[in-house]
Amino acid sequence: MSIQNIIFHEVRKSEKDREAKIFDRKTENVIDAHAQELGEQLSALFRKTGLYTGQFTVTENDTDPKPHFVILLEKFYNSKTEKFNDFVDFSVAATKYFKKELEESHVGKGGYLLFNHYTHKGSHFLSVILLRKISGLSISDKLTLDEVERLDLDKLHMAARINLTSWLSEKSSKYISFRIGRSAKEVTDYFSNFIGCEEATQARLDTKNLVEVTKLYCSENAFDDVKSESIKEFVYERCIGWLDDEKPILLDNLSELLDSVYSPEETGKFLEIAQEDPYFLSNNLPVERSALRELTRYSGKTKKLSISFDSDLVGVSIFFDEATGYLKITEVPNTLKIQLSKGIQK
Repeated sequence: MSIQNIIFHEVRKSEKDREAKIFDRKTENVIDAHAQELGEQLSALFRKTGLYTGQFTVTENDTDPKPHFVILLEKFYNSKTEKFNDFVDFSVAATKYFKKELEESHVGKGGYLLFNHYTHKGSHFLSVILLRKISGLSISDKLTLDEVERLDLDKLHMAARINLTSWLSEKSSKYISFRIGRSAKEVTDYFSNFIGCEEATQARLDTKNLVEVTKLYCSENAFDDVKSESIKEFVYERCIGWLDDEKPILLDNLSELLDSVYSPEETGKFLEIAQEDPYFLSNNLPVERSALRELTRYSGKTKKLSISFDSDLVGVSIFFDEATGYLKITEVPNTLKIQLSKGIQK
């Protein structure tokens, strides 16, 4: 990541007040080691957080007004030089629009609005992130406990990352990665309205569908259990690798890799299943790590015991009590039941 521009503005609004106040910077923040560390930390959160993806709202007619955020980008971002003509003016104008949406939401809270323009692997990105402070404890020079405030960098409250290069190239309809909090819908709608993003697709839902597609692919190819588990592990590791490298997860690439490694009778079957009813997955797939773990298995063995099961059974038919170390299985396979019954009868 190479930061090109970075700036903070504060928008203050309590839950009781309807009007918000802007405390804006007059110059850009310095691009130093602290800014670089912050950028890297927030970028990592984007990779590890369940995201929505989408694009700017597309107007039905050429005469219809574009989203205000798009108007600001077109005014201040020079597509030829790939630079902002005046990053401060752009961020102040965007903050004023954020303030307007915040006030109209009635219930939203303010915070520190971060605008970060950076390059990564040849593409230009703009991150707009709402940060808030949290209280913590520190030890003073006199060895007393003091309460301190710091930026909450453990999670993204509300954030949008726009791939400016993809947006301008018009080669993708999912150039915005978007995160909103888990608060009530009316609390968080103002942020999506502020960015002007439409057709958001939750990464968790798409990932769960990818898991189902992988299982159906194994079933329709009549792969045995060993090969099926190998394929699930392959899909999991390949997707995680692409996520770590910040590369797009493309279904056609994944389908071709499965064909080349496992050589099913009918090539392209994985892609066909993924893009047909009821999944309708797009080729450029947003993936959430935690939901992808349903492709993995838990296993362990001793000299006298071996056990293995799909991770999606945890909390459904398999329950683990961490305090006692007990493992409870509520759906015992019939073959095991028969063996156990015969053993007890003896």
